[in-house]
Amino acid sequence: MEATRIAVQYFKTTGRKGTILNTASVGGLLPISIMESYGTTKAGLIFFTATCKSLAPLIRVNAVAPCFADTPLVANSRLAQSYPLVQQLGLMRPEKVIKAMVKAIGDESLAGDTLMVAMGAKPEKLTFYDSISLHVTSYIVNGTINRYGTAISSYFARALDSILGYIRKPVPVRHNQR
Repeated sequence: MEATRIAVQYFKTTGRKGTILNTASVGGLLPISIMESYGTTKAGLIFFTATCKSLAPLIRVNAVAPCFADTPLVANSRLAQSYPLVQQLGLMRPEKVIKAMVKAIGDESLAGDTLMVAMGAKPEKLTFYDSISLHVTSYIVNGTINRYGTAISSYFARALDSILGYIRKPVPVRHNQR
């Protein structure tokens, strides 16, 4: 995230357009018991990337979230030896991740987006954050209205009465004294 901040500052300072690519992971979308810190960090990176959408169109920040790729980090980890999903599916070729990275950089319709990358599937834009944001916003607004609705209504009713009272009040007429 710090590298993204530095790059954003560079683009803003120089006035250049640019694209920043964060490398997340499917581990940020699935709870994996042997990778709690890793998964939490990657989930945070996915969320951070989504918050960068407001920088577009001048600066686009996207991420890729690959499934388990055949890299030294994954192949030599206890994840590869002990996680059932990796044992069932095997490891994905790094070239597939690279193609998704090229798409995330080159596709100008993407901004603040994360592409999931898995074997046997085309890279897919992660969209559940949009629906979660709508749900949370709706929840907050409805909760606020339910909890404070009466107070808000009462406040506006008093304000409206005050305004109407002011409007209805006769204006004193001053006679010009000479």
